[in-house]
Amino acid sequence: MSLSPAPLTSHGLGFSTWRVYDPSCKAELWSTAYFGKELTVLFDPIVWPNNFPLPVGAVQIVRTNANHDRNCQALLQSLSAHLSTHPPEFHPILLPGGGDGETAYFHEGTSTLVVGDSLINLAPHGLTLLPEKYCTDLSMLKISVKRLLDLPIQRIFFAHGAPILHDALTHLRQLPL
Repeated sequence: MSLSPAPLTSHGLGFSTWRVYDPSCKAELWSTAYFGKELTVLFDPIVWPNNFPLPVGAVQIVRTNANHDRNCQALLQSLSAHLSTHPPEFHPILLPGGGDGETAYFHEGTSTLVVGDSLINLAPHGLTLLPEKYCTDLSMLKISVKRLLDLPIQRIFFAHGAPILHDALTHLRQLPL
């Protein structure tokens, strides 16, 4: 991936995002970083922004589904990172019905959810479910997303779209599930 991403943007509570438009798949790709006290977790990482230093110390890389290799392999090597499905401080939540292996990650301490393809938040449509043509089973995905309504979610970070930084649960409840 030789694209030039936007700068790293801090959203507070240890979370930052960066993004790039990929013409090969005609999609806006977003990545989320969580900078914890002892560990950095990179979710679905694309190419790291040029004007920002690479994370130092312990780094784990998380793919939210089987389709999100993106720049994982290159960053695994350059950061001496580890691929993880259970990063510390995050609770993995399987979301069957989305893409293969679709998993969201909930950070209880900040009431933050990080999702891959199951939910997208792109203009002009705003928050929507993954379009049916990309789902393994849309009915199952709706059931999976309904389970998220039991969590005290305040913020959501996406692999495709801008984060929702306030009252995210209110937005989720408006989806046609």
